[in-house]
Amino acid sequence: MLVEIRNLAKAYQRGGQTVPVLSDITLDIAAGDFIALMGPSGSGKTTLLNLIAGIDKPDSGSLKVDGVDIAALSEAELADWRAANVGFIFQFYNLMPVLTAYENVELPLMLTPLSRAERRARVELVLSVVGLA
Repeated sequence: MLVEIRNLAKAYQRGGQTVPVLSDITLDIAAGDFIALMGPSGSGKTTLLNLIAGIDKPDSGSLKVDGVDIAALSEAELADWRAANVGFIFQFYNLMPVLTAYENVELPLMLTPLSRAERRARVELVLSVVGLA
């Protein structure tokens, strides 16, 4: 399994009150699966994605992505893991308006150990795939 979630729970503190967001979530996602998270606003979709991406940590349960227990990683290890394994497409694209499309795509790749030539090849491929070459 690419993603293995067992008995996952997450709550947030609001003032002096605990607000449970996810409770006892168990889910497997195989490599190559295409899934959609659907539900009303406030149902925990973004929280679940943030947990899977290592942006947030669960309160309890286990969460493995490609065999890595990301909840057990330190903040530095999580940052390295995210840089190598996670990409986001934001609903409101969050582009830097002073940069070209090429530069916007290349920007996060500059945080990786890729050479300039490797970055160029990836940027050109991605822009080509979406028709922006």
